[in-house]
This record gives sequence, C-alpha cells and structure tokens, in this order.
Amino acid sequence: MTTQADDATQIAHAEQLLQQGIAAAGRGAAEEAVTWFLKAIALRPDFAIAQANLGLLLVALRRHAQAEPHLRIATTLMPRDAALCNALGVAQEALQRFSDAEQTYRTALELHPGLAEAHANLGNCLRRLNRLFEAEAHLARAIELKPGFAVAHFNLGVLLQDREEHERAIAEYRQALACRPDYVEALNNLGSSLRTQGHVDEARATFERILELRPLQIEAHCNLAQFKTYRPGDPHVEQMLAQQHRLPSLPDEGQIRYWFTVGKMLEDVGRHEESFAAYAQGNRAKHAITPWDEAAHLALQRRIIATFTREKLARHAVPSSAEGPAPVFIVGMPRSGTSLLEQVLATLPSVHGAGEITWLPETLHVENGDPGADGGAFPQTLAHYSTDEYLALGRRYIERIRELAPHATHVVDKLPDNFQHVGLIHLMFPNARIVHSMRDPMDSCFSCFSRLFIADNLGYTYELGAVARYWVSYHELMQHWNEVMPAGRILDVSYESMVGDFENQARRLVKYLGLPWDDRCLGFHQNRRIVKTASVAQVRKPIYKTSVARWKPYERHLGPLLDVVRNYR
Repeated sequence: MTTQADDATQIAHAEQLLQQGIAAAGRGAAEEAVTWFLKAIALRPDFAIAQANLGLLLVALRRHAQAEPHLRIATTLMPRDAALCNALGVAQEALQRFSDAEQTYRTALELHPGLAEAHANLGNCLRRLNRLFEAEAHLARAIELKPGFAVAHFNLGVLLQDREEHERAIAEYRQALACRPDYVEALNNLGSSLRTQGHVDEARATFERILELRPLQIEAHCNLAQFKTYRPGDPHVEQMLAQQHRLPSLPDEGQIRYWFTVGKMLEDVGRHEESFAAYAQGNRAKHAITPWDEAAHLALQRRIIATFTREKLARHAVPSSAEGPAPVFIVGMPRSGTSLLEQVLATLPSVHGAGEITWLPETLHVENGDPGADGGAFPQTLAHYSTDEYLALGRRYIERIRELAPHATHVVDKLPDNFQHVGLIHLMFPNARIVHSMRDPMDSCFSCFSRLFIADNLGYTYELGAVARYWVSYHELMQHWNEVMPAGRILDVSYESMVGDFENQARRLVKYLGLPWDDRCLGFHQNRRIVKTASVAQVRKPIYKTSVARWKPYERHLGPLLDVVRNYR
C-alpha cells in the first residue's frame, strides 16, 4: 500500500524525468528524450503532459503508429487542447486512416475554429478522400488565417494539380516558395506543373535548383533527366551513381525509377554497357510487379481479326458525314512517334490535341458488358450491332469530344492502343481520320524497354521478348486492317520519313485531314499546349534524327528482340 508521501515522491520523480526529456529534445537528442518520456509515463500513465510531449515528438520523428496511442491518451486527459487533437489527426492521416483523421481535425476546429494548421490538415485529408472542393475551402481558410503559410499554399497547389488546374497550381507553388525559398517539395511539384504546361526551360531550371539545394536528391535527378542531355564529366551522373547504397531504403517504384534514370544518363554519355545493365535492372524490377497476360492479349487479337472481316466492314459502310467535330485517331506502338504527329496537327488552329484519352475503349468495353482488362468475350457482343447502333455509339463519343473542344473541327485522340479498335472506329465514325504511326520495330521496342511508363497497363514493355512479340501481334493486326478496309482509309506515316523529310510528310498529314496547310506546323515545338505523355520533352524540340537507329549501340544485348522482329524490318 502506497502512502501519500510515496505518491508525492513518484509524482516528483515523474516530473523530473519529464524535464530531462524536454531538455534532451531541446538540444536535439530525440531518442534520449523518448526514453525519458517513457520512463515518466511508466511511473504515471495518467501524466498528460508527458503523454503529450511523447506523442508530439514521435509525430515529428514520423513514428506515427507509436505516436497515436500516446496522443489519444493525452487528448482524453486534456480534451480542450485543439493542438493535441490536430496532432492526433496527423498521426491518423499518416497511417492512411483518412476518415478517422477527418473527424479528429473537425474536433480540433470545434475547439479552436481559428486554428490554421487544423484547417490546412483537414483540407489535405479531404483531398486524399477526393473531396476536392471541400478541401479547397479549408486550405484557403488556412491561408486567410495565417498569411505566409507555406505548407497550406503547397497543399492547395497539389489539389489544383490533381484537378489539372495547372496555372493556378503553379501560382500556389510560387507562393509557397516565396514563404520558404528552400521548400524542395514545392520546387519539385512546380517543376512538374511547368513541364505539363510546356514551360520546359523553366521546369529544367526548377529541378536544377533542387539539386543546388540537395545534390543527392534522387527524385530531382529523375525529373531533370527527362529534359537534359548529359555530357561526359557531368557531375550529376556521378552524384546519381553514388546513391546506389540508398536503394534498399527506397520503395520499389523509387528503386525502379532510379535505374531507368541511370540508364538514360549513361546512354547520353556513351557508356552503353553500363547503361544497358541499368535499364535491364529497372526492367526486371518493374516486370516483377507489373501484370501482363500475353495469352489473353493474343486471344483478343484473334477474336478481333475473326470478327471484323472485309464483308462485315463493307456491309455496314455509310458515307462520310460532317456531323460534329471529326475525330482523328493516331494509333500504333508506344514510342513510335504518335506524340510528334499529334503536336504537328494540334498546331493548326482548328485542331484540338486531346492526348491519350481512354473514352473509346471504356465505352466499347462497357457496351460489350465486359469490364475485364483482357476483353473477355470482346468484341463479340458488338459484332451483332446494326449500322444505326454503331453510328449511335459513335455519336456518344462525338458529344464528349464536342464538350472538350467546342470550337474545333478536328479532335485528335492519340491513344496508341486504339489500333485494336480500328474496325469499330471505321463503323462508328464515317468522318474519322485514322493515322497509323510506324517506326522501325527495333527502335520502337527498345525505346519502350528504356522508358518507365507512368501507368501499369504496359506490362509487355518490361521484357525484351514480350515487347517483341507484342510488336508482331500489333503489326499483324494493322496488316489485317489495311487488307479489309477501303483503300485510303488509314494513313501510314513512318517516323523515319517524318524526321528525314519533315515538311513534305507534315503537308501530307495535314492534307489527309482535308485542312489547308499552315506554316506554323513547321514550328510545332513552339506550341505550348499541355502534353501529358512520356514524350513531353521531345515534342518541345525541333525535328531531330538522333533517335533513328538508337538501338544499334546495344545490339549485342538485344538478341531476344532482334530474333523475333528480324523478318519484319
């Protein structure tokens, strides 16, 4: 049985331990402080200040799972402390318990409606819950309450970037940097938004600024590599190579991105053996986590060929009409020059470049009643449509692109995989233009192999044999379309011809659309339209020929690719 004297001694001892913890935290000895706080709590589990200090310190150390129980006890013991409640929300949000975090932040704001940090955190949490307009209101309120709140400006920029309001996002990132010039995360996101908006030089300078502040920041090196051609002796190359010891601490995607970036750097400086080893490492890692069902893909190709015969296409043929904007489908392999063709066409005032929009395959698979990624029974259900039903399906798509670009006469959809849907495009859109972007399979496939794509729907690109076999299946399907479609329905454009005889090929492309030539097409790289594909940096450059026969320095490593495509070149 303890006496009052014992209790008083224990309280005093716990207070002493608390003060030692506070002193240790003050001089930067975080782990020592954690130890003192734990000792204080062991003596007095209901010691609210010790629980609060420990919870706040663990949040600062990003040890959120450990922090949460201490903050929960502290908020129970001090239920009127809004700042503690806000910190508990931070821990819950970091643990991806967003609904819990939202309620905790709202409790903090009930206690203290003017707490700018809680408004900012609630806004960011709502953004993660995809409630973007609610989120924006709280982030704006945080900035109103606390002018110069860099984190709130940054998070508002992230939200606007999510909504693809890039100019507004850029403004918020600039505000965050005005408050905190060394805010690396804001610099990184600013660079990304500038890149999307076509401000390539400024984006490059932004990523270079990050490396001035943090020369070893891997993400900035990865971002900069898209815009930069490295020369022998460039210190960035060695800085990146020196970071290999950090790879185990990076998530899988971070490690993969590192290897693809190193491969590109070493390719630029002519160290092709090391470059291929880096590309191969990145591809092995990405291939291991990216699904690809080759058998399902080949089965789908066979069904498409069997369904869309010459007789079927002729039976449903109707004259071209001028109803709505004319869709222009640029199809082919990834990395075959589709972005270049779109950029040239989008330079024409009456043409809107919509990029890689997925509306057509989404519409077709929903209509087919089969949401499966491999198509399942696609396209059998659609095979029984009447001519009017095909045209009605096409009109639904036309209405969507009309809303996207109400004043355009032509809208370009450059999703390369639409090569699978050329037969349906022919039946759905009598006034559509179909442009087939072609490239030497060795360059096209190796370019895929050396590129880390953002989406996870290109699993075949991460293994040389798989990408070669995919190219053959694509080539055979395009041959089928050329055999069964009316002559002239598809315009084949060779990448090699495009870069070797640009003006004549560009004129041929524009003529195919039935539009008058415009000399601005020759300056396509000056078009500042938004580009979201992997070719964002390339389409900002004038025509260059260095990507022709890019595969040759790697030839001795590309046997699995060359063996498959040799007879198609």
